[in-house]
Amino acid sequence: MPEPIPNGFFCRDLIVFNHLRRGGFVSKGFIFEAPDLTNSPVADLNDFQDQLCLLLASLHEHQRLQVQYFCDSDYKGELLRYQQETEKFSNVWTKRARNERFSRYWQAMSERKLRRQRVIFYISRSLENVPKAFQSIAARRDYYNTLLDQLETEFEHVHRLLLEIFGSGGARILPMSDLDHFRHYKRFLNPSLNDRFDYDPADGFASELSIQENCWHSEGSGQSDFGFFLDGHYHSLIVLTRWPRTTYPGIIQRLTNLRLLDFTITVNVDPLPITQEINKEEKEHDRIAGDYASEKKISLLTVMEKKQKKIHALMQGQTIPFHAMFTIRVWDKTRDGLNAKSGAIKNAINSMNAAQYFESNLPSTSKNIFYQTWPGWTWGRYEHRKLYSEHRFLADMLPVTSTFTGHLAGAEAIYDGPANNLVGIETFSGSTDNKSPQHAVLLGMSGAGNPSPFATSSRRPRDISVTPSSLRKV
Repeated sequence: MPEPIPNGFFCRDLIVFNHLRRGGFVSKGFIFEAPDLTNSPVADLNDFQDQLCLLLASLHEHQRLQVQYFCDSDYKGELLRYQQETEKFSNVWTKRARNERFSRYWQAMSERKLRRQRVIFYISRSLENVPKAFQSIAARRDYYNTLLDQLETEFEHVHRLLLEIFGSGGARILPMSDLDHFRHYKRFLNPSLNDRFDYDPADGFASELSIQENCWHSEGSGQSDFGFFLDGHYHSLIVLTRWPRTTYPGIIQRLTNLRLLDFTITVNVDPLPITQEINKEEKEHDRIAGDYASEKKISLLTVMEKKQKKIHALMQGQTIPFHAMFTIRVWDKTRDGLNAKSGAIKNAINSMNAAQYFESNLPSTSKNIFYQTWPGWTWGRYEHRKLYSEHRFLADMLPVTSTFTGHLAGAEAIYDGPANNLVGIETFSGSTDNKSPQHAVLLGMSGAGNPSPFATSSRRPRDISVTPSSLRKV
């Protein structure tokens, strides 16, 4: 059966799929700015894994999670603020140095040489309500307004829950508005917009139009050898068909740290009813017990013991079962470029402790998989590529990583980062009325003199670099 194309509306900072009654679904996105854990000690990685496990454990049977990971080269807001601050300076040398950095970084951004990782959590739930068959227009309008009020309150609670889970680790969670949802969908379905960093699609947003009418402006053409062609780009879809044999916190960085921009990772997470999973394991245990009674193989005792341990863990709540679909979409303007990017992603997957992948070649399969990756849509009927997983195992495979940017939002100085990123530095940190100086090392040429503002040295330092020792923003 062909998979229907997802469609819905942006309403009250929510995404409503289908309709507001049974058979409809509601999603909301939360921009997640995770702490940078690239060089963190094992204890911090384990703490973050525990937080992800709490997120997975908080999902109920009528609720699903989607993790959207992608990269861009957008530092526009921070660079424009930095340039506005530059115009306030009167020192000629200071303005010349800052203008040079702004011009260099702006050029690198326009050429897509910078890289910044983005993560969005979409929490989705199904609707079970059925309105009365015969209602007046005013009564039906009040019914839907009351339902939307309840949904808004429910997702506000989800936001508070996310803050409680991740707030202690320094993560930042921002709820998305209708305009944020629209921007994500617009760039998701139109990858050519990534080359137009100075274009904001918000001017074309019409709340009365559906998702497809607002955001989908190019037909997809299936290719005979792989994937499909959409919006001037060739697309390929790669799905995990086997998890790594063993996982550990940080294993997903082998994939997310690739120096690529044109790819997205979508993980759809569906909680499984624990009682059904227990019944399934008990039936398998009884079958194995029957085989042992007839065959008397010692190896079957080990299998029975494993089943008993799993049933005990499910009963005690030590193991929480899920179905997850791990999909990677990569695109490029040329076939050769797409093959190179796909090869890098496949190598990264193979390096993750014998994980295996499936690359779609049939247009019909590519279409079905592509629809499962739409932002906020977790209720598709295509379940052929979903994998069974448990919460701690799945937490390691969620692509929740970040790009270290330091204090970029209010940076006094901006420097190049080690991963094609920009890092902002502040010499004073804190709120406006309560700032404290940060530890720093000042390096200057010989004879530069005391860097104090009371120094009277007639020689100007040729260059000053600031290397903070404790300005890491988590």
